[in-house]
Amino acid sequence: MAIFRNIQMTFWTDPKIADDFTPEDRYIYLYLMTNPHTNLCGCYELSIRQAADETGYTKAAIEKIIKQLAEVHKVIAYSADTREVLLFNWNKYNWTSSAKFMKPLMKEIESVKNTEFKAFLTDKVNGIDTVSIPYTYPIDTTCIDTTDTDTDTYINNKSIKH
Repeated sequence: MAIFRNIQMTFWTDPKIADDFTPEDRYIYLYLMTNPHTNLCGCYELSIRQAADETGYTKAAIEKIIKQLAEVHKVIAYSADTREVLLFNWNKYNWTSSAKFMKPLMKEIESVKNTEFKAFLTDKVNGIDTVSIPYTYPIDTTCIDTTDTDTDTYINNKSIKH
């Protein structure tokens, strides 16, 4: 498990965050992205009581803010049955297509209890491009023969006499 989480500086200038989120929404969303319970897949167990204890908010306030983040802002989902939170854009900033990363990621996805969350994450994984080595050299290059030492110039395989 990582001992730190990176937050993009654009978090603070994102129009959705800057215009639509209250300070409490921002704080709890940052908490959900950086708390010690986070994992590779962005779906982890977190009780309302834990979140309240770790943030200093009341349980009622946490429930209200989580509902707001889920239903109004649509950036998370929370399952009270399994006590799991799912961060929708976690993969965008925290996943790679590395084979070394994929194996533990799949293991964590398998441990997700909520079947809808598990299906969502599986679909995200299936959308990852695992071959990311683009071929950047064009194939339609022309060959210029420079082996002839005469005064002939070869352009596009045609000899031009001087």
